[in-house]
Order: sequence, then structure tokens, then C-alpha cells
Amino acid sequence: MPVRLTTKYITEETSPWHGFESLSAGVRLSGMVSPVYRIEIAACWSFHKIGFELSPPIYDESKIYTETFETISIPVTFKRYLSNNFFFSAGTMVDFRLHEKPERLDAQTGFGLTLGAGREFRTRWITLDISPGVELHSVVPFTEDTYHQRLFVAGLKIGLSYNLTHAMTTQEQKN
Repeated sequence: MPVRLTTKYITEETSPWHGFESLSAGVRLSGMVSPVYRIEIAACWSFHKIGFELSPPIYDESKIYTETFETISIPVTFKRYLSNNFFFSAGTMVDFRLHEKPERLDAQTGFGLTLGAGREFRTRWITLDISPGVELHSVVPFTEDTYHQRLFVAGLKIGLSYNLTHAMTTQEQKN
């Protein structure tokens, strides 16, 4: 759902905003930098569909207009592990718009922020991590803004990882 980062009056104001759906998928590479800190870098594709109503309403009935757009994001995240594989994560991301710019929403390209917390479930070679998190996209935009909205996404992230280091160590021990 877009949030406003300005108090400036904007003609053809659009509100309220409705968050319909956000889908994201990607790959990530991570490594431990200390016994309790991990750094992750990823490449993610995202699809977002939002809706808005014109304000003031120009029609008697409430009509919701929709915008859809896609982005590629490159988040860099730091995880701080606690006991029992619980963790906090925070980081920054760089967003790039795919295809054309939305009509009544800024391009959402720029630097954003991400924050989350969750837990990892580990076996010898596979790790499943589940974490609720939030992302604020394009906090520092690459281009000049017209509407000053930023996409705010709250959701559940589910990750499945293969422990390459453990697999390599096992192979070396066999040789």
C-alpha cells in the first residue's frame, strides 16, 4: 500500500489507497560474518497491484481504480541470530521498475528499507526460514517524484536454503 512522504498539496489527489496483492520471488546468497551475524544479498522480482479512489469523489458511487507494476529489487540484509535460531533482520534494497511507469503512482525506483524477524528450522543440508517483515520501497528515489507515494509492503517471507558449505565439507571428508 502506498504511503505519502510529503505534506505538499498535490492536485488530482488520490485516496484512499487499497493494497490488493504483492507477490515476490527470488534467489539469495548468504554467508556468516561472525558467529551471530549473517549477510544476505538477493535478486527478487515483485508484482504489485494497488487500488485508489479519487478524492474528492467525482462520482456518487465509490469507484476503485487499479495500478499494477513490476520491480526488480536487490536487497542487502543483515541478520542477527538469537537463541533457538530466532533472528532479527534489517537492510537496504535497490529497486528498479520493469516496463512502463504506473499512471498515478511514482516509479518506485530507488533505495528502500527492509525489516523483519523470524526463525530458521535447520536440518543438516536444508534450512527453512519463516519471517514476517516489512519493506518501504523508494525512500530515496532515483528520479524526480510527481505523486510522492512510497510502496509499503508487509508480509510473510518463506525461504528455503541449501547448505552448500556443509555439502562441500562432506564431499572433502569423503575424498
